[in-house]
Amino acid sequence: MKTFSSKSKTFIWILFALNIALALWVNEVHHTPWGWVPTHLTLEKLPTLAELLAASQFLLFGFTLDQLLRFSIKRFNGHKKQGQIPVIVVEAASIVIYALVALLGFILLFDQSISTLVAASGALGLAVGYAFRDMISDVIASITIQTDHLVAIGDIIEYPESNAALTARVIEMDRRYITLQNLDGAKYRITNNRFLGIAFINLSQQERLPVREISIPVDAQYNSDQVLAVLSSAMEYVGVTHPHFNGWFRCYVSQVLIGSVIYKIRFECSADSLLDDPKHHILKNALRFLKSSGISFDSSMVVQNVDSLHTSHFSPLLNVYPFGILRVLDEKEVLELSKNAKSLHFNPGQQVITQGDTANSMFIIAEGCLEVTSHNQNGEKITLAHLWPGDCVGEMSLLTGEPRSANVYANLNTHLIEITKEELAPILSKNPLLVERISILLAERAAHKQKTLSQSAQVNMAEEVKTSLVAKIMKFFGKA
Repeated sequence: MKTFSSKSKTFIWILFALNIALALWVNEVHHTPWGWVPTHLTLEKLPTLAELLAASQFLLFGFTLDQLLRFSIKRFNGHKKQGQIPVIVVEAASIVIYALVALLGFILLFDQSISTLVAASGALGLAVGYAFRDMISDVIASITIQTDHLVAIGDIIEYPESNAALTARVIEMDRRYITLQNLDGAKYRITNNRFLGIAFINLSQQERLPVREISIPVDAQYNSDQVLAVLSSAMEYVGVTHPHFNGWFRCYVSQVLIGSVIYKIRFECSADSLLDDPKHHILKNALRFLKSSGISFDSSMVVQNVDSLHTSHFSPLLNVYPFGILRVLDEKEVLELSKNAKSLHFNPGQQVITQGDTANSMFIIAEGCLEVTSHNQNGEKITLAHLWPGDCVGEMSLLTGEPRSANVYANLNTHLIEITKEELAPILSKNPLLVERISILLAERAAHKQKTLSQSAQVNMAEEVKTSLVAKIMKFFGKA
C-alpha cells in the first residue's frame, strides 16, 4: 500500500510544547492565552504583531492536529495487516482539519457570525463543487475503492472489454486515476469514477486460484479418449514444469463441428502469473504432445495437396524427431531412418530398460510417460526423472554402446519408437558432421543440468563433454 508522510513521536511532543510556549507568549502580550479574544481583524488595515501571534495560534494548532492524526493512523496501520486506513482517507482528513481550523479562525479573528459565513460559503461551495464536479467524484470514488479494499497496488483484475475478458495488473493509484498494465506491458489510466462502474473481478483476492480455460480444435478422425489422454498427459507435464500452475485441471469435449472436435482445458493457475504465460505454456506443450502422438489439428475433411499433408499421415518418427537429439537430421534422413524404426507399446508399470543391460538402441516417446529410476547407496529405489512425449531415453547406449545407466518404466500407456545402431550407422556414414552436432547437443544438455555451475563453467564443461563424446561415437561406429 502507498504510504503517507508522518513525523516521529518526539516531533509530536515538540509541537505540543510549541503550542504551550506560543500561548504563554500571547498571554504576555494580551494578558490571556487565547489570542483571538482581544483580536479584531479587518481588511482595512495591516495586522499588528499581536494580531499575527493570535493568527499563528490557529496555524500551529491545525498543523499539530494534522500531524497527530497522521502519527496515530500510521501506528494503527502498523499493527494491522488487513483493514488498513488508505492514504486517500488520511489526505482527505488533513484537508478537513485545515478547513475547520481556518473556518474557526476566520470566525473568531474577524468577529463574523456563523450564519453569515455559512450562507456565503454555501453559495461559494456550490459554484466550486459544480466547476470541479468530475474531480470531486473521482476523489470520492478513490476513497470508496481504498476504504472498501476493492483493489490494491499489485492486484490482478479481470474485466470485460468488447465482448472479451481482459486481464491487467494495478500498478498505481492516486486521487483521480488508477493505472493498469495489460498483457503487452502497455500502461493506461482510468478515472476512479469510471473504474467503479466496471464489472471487474479481483483475481488476487479470490480464496480459490483463478480458473482459466483454453480451447483446442482437433481433427474429428481421432478417438476422443486418446486425445483426452494425451491432453491430460500434457497437463501433468505442465504441472511439473510451470511454477504458477496449481495442478488442478479438467479436459473435456466442448463442441463437435463438421470435421473437427473442440476440446477444452480448464485449469487453476496463480493470479500472479503474468498473464498469458500459462496459456502459452499449455498450448505449446499440448501441441508438442499431440504432434508426438500423430494427432493433427487440421480437419481431415479439408481438401489439401499431397505435399501439404501433415506429417501425422506418415511415420510417427516424423512427428517426434524435432524435440530430441534427432533434430540435427533433416527430413530426408529421418524418412530413411523411419523405414526400419520399430513402434513399441508398453502398459503402465511395464519395464522398458533394465539398468546394466548392454544395448545399442534408444527410444523416443511418441505418447505416454516414462519414469527413470535407480537405487541409492542404501538400496532404496529413487526416481531420477519423468520423460514425456518428444523426450528420448537410452541415447548413450545407441551412440557409444555404454550399458544402460538406469531402470525405465512406463507410467502410462506408452508408445515408443526404437532406433538402433544399425539403422543410424548408414546416415552417420553419409554425413560424418552429424556426429559432432549430436555430441554438441548432448554436451549442452548435460552441462545445462549442472545448475550450480556458472555460465562460463557450463560452456567449458560442454566443450569437454563434446570432445569426449565425439571420440566415443566415432570409435563405436568404427570411424576412429
